[in-house]
Amino acid sequence: MIKVVICHTDFRLYWLPRLQSLKDFLQNKGAEFHVIEISGKGSPYSFSAKSTETHYPSYWTCLFPDKRIEDISSGVASSYLYKELEKLNPDILIAGAIAYPSGATAVRWARDKKKPVIIMDDVRLNDVPRSALVNWVKRRIYANIDAVFIPAPSHVLDYKFWGIAEKQMFCGINAVDNQFFSEKSDVARQNIETVRQKYGLPERFFLGVGRQIPKKNWNVLIEAFSSIREKEKWGLVLVGDGPDAAALKNTALRHNVKVTFLPFQSQENLCAIYGVADCFVLPSLFGETWGLVVNEAMACRLPVLVSKQCGCAKTLVRDGYNGWYFNSHSTEALSQLMSRFINLTDEERKRMGDNSLSLVSAWGLVRFCEGVWQALQYCKRQPPRGYSSIVDKMIINLWKGRYRPV
Repeated sequence: MIKVVICHTDFRLYWLPRLQSLKDFLQNKGAEFHVIEISGKGSPYSFSAKSTETHYPSYWTCLFPDKRIEDISSGVASSYLYKELEKLNPDILIAGAIAYPSGATAVRWARDKKKPVIIMDDVRLNDVPRSALVNWVKRRIYANIDAVFIPAPSHVLDYKFWGIAEKQMFCGINAVDNQFFSEKSDVARQNIETVRQKYGLPERFFLGVGRQIPKKNWNVLIEAFSSIREKEKWGLVLVGDGPDAAALKNTALRHNVKVTFLPFQSQENLCAIYGVADCFVLPSLFGETWGLVVNEAMACRLPVLVSKQCGCAKTLVRDGYNGWYFNSHSTEALSQLMSRFINLTDEERKRMGDNSLSLVSAWGLVRFCEGVWQALQYCKRQPPRGYSSIVDKMIINLWKGRYRPV
């Protein structure tokens, strides 16, 4: 029996079903599984209810249940995590990105103990500007990991840049509970009028979901919607909140277009809104390493319009099949696609939605668990190893990670 430990800054929102599925999957394989979470509060998804906040299961340890990661120094977080890893002593360790205390500490512990470490990450080379020095340091740290767990083949070239061999890459990290979203949205479709009245939704509408921050580019979506001729018969609904909320409402007023603004919703409530929407739009400009709301919308049988800058576009969007992708800098391109969608028949729109569900079904919790298992099997076949060089050891022992919420 192997003991597997997974550690990260926090495990919110999408992580709960992933970890529950992985626990069951690994138990069926005869493996022991443990979770270490550094912080119990905060994160960009702090609006999300978390079932483990009041009671942590026996396999789950939260080092600072009442603190936000912003309030814990990297040195303290690293020290506590290292001690917990010493106590659990896993055979194989899985951790969050090396930029954070979880990943930085995991690499150090793994090399100290000559145990395999798998790093989970979805960032792409162009998502975050870096200097040549930072890229060099990142390569040196990556030279000391055993495998990476990434979203899809679309991200392979980015990790090759950091010196990781393709045989060390395994796909499937960005998964949602497709069955949950599909079933809940189907229920909403059977009660369309009730859902519309509850949330004040238009009869036909485009839907955007996410934090209202500059990189999400919601102002371009509002401007694109304002320029379509059919806007009197169709609506636009934005679900979320953030520092751009007031500015977005002003944009809607300036363009004299009605936009329904709703606050963040629980996933169950969100399923209901997905269920009565007609099309999902994500116009992100940059830094959208994947875009898990696209997975959600597709699991709810929605056609999607997704910017090319989103990490999921190459994997989840097939032009003309389940939607279209577009240049997020072009308001006109998005406006044309919205009009094109409106002019489809009901049957064509339904077919696109069914195609979305079919495509995203290959990227659900089963894929997540199988991807982890493949990475574990690869690591088991590798001989034990320490640090790649003295220089690498110095870098890894100095770097404690840091937390920079977006």
